[in-house]
Amino acid sequence: MDIAVKNTIKKAMKNVKFVHQQYIPKALVTALNKVGAEVATQAKKELAGATGLKAGVVAKKIGKDKARRGDEKYTIRIKSKYLNLIEFKGKQTKKGVSAQAWGNRKIYRGAFIGRGQNSGKQLVFKKGRGSKQIKAVHGASLPREFERQDMKKIFNKKIKTRFPILFKRAVEFQMLKAKGRL
Repeated sequence: MDIAVKNTIKKAMKNVKFVHQQYIPKALVTALNKVGAEVATQAKKELAGATGLKAGVVAKKIGKDKARRGDEKYTIRIKSKYLNLIEFKGKQTKKGVSAQAWGNRKIYRGAFIGRGQNSGKQLVFKKGRGSKQIKAVHGASLPREFERQDMKKIFNKKIKTRFPILFKRAVEFQMLKAKGRL
């Protein structure tokens, strides 16, 4: 899942009167990185609320590629598969395992916390009576929840409002820096 934060300079230049051309690329990169960081923070909060995960767990699953000169694009990547229910505050009880996926605590009868083939703790079921095979139980997927919540509209709205402000500040900062006042 990628969201590229891009914006045209013409829209943001409306508020800036006289600017030397050498300040624009630096200011553009600075503004893109700041608005991208704000959008990534908002994505983390929205996904944590939608899935019931802690914000720190969601933050580890979100990758960011910052803008640079020559590559004026800030990309947010949500890299995650379906998460095991143990990630959703899973607790062993007498009746089974209690987990809080999507913000609602539910008891999964017959489930237990065990070790998976290639990983640590997992919430698992036995496949059948007397069977020695176990099957992992999965909860939410961050990319899928991202699509369900229709977050692109929310982020585009934030980008349209915040980018011109941040770009103007970055241009003014570059001009002051060039004059030697900073």
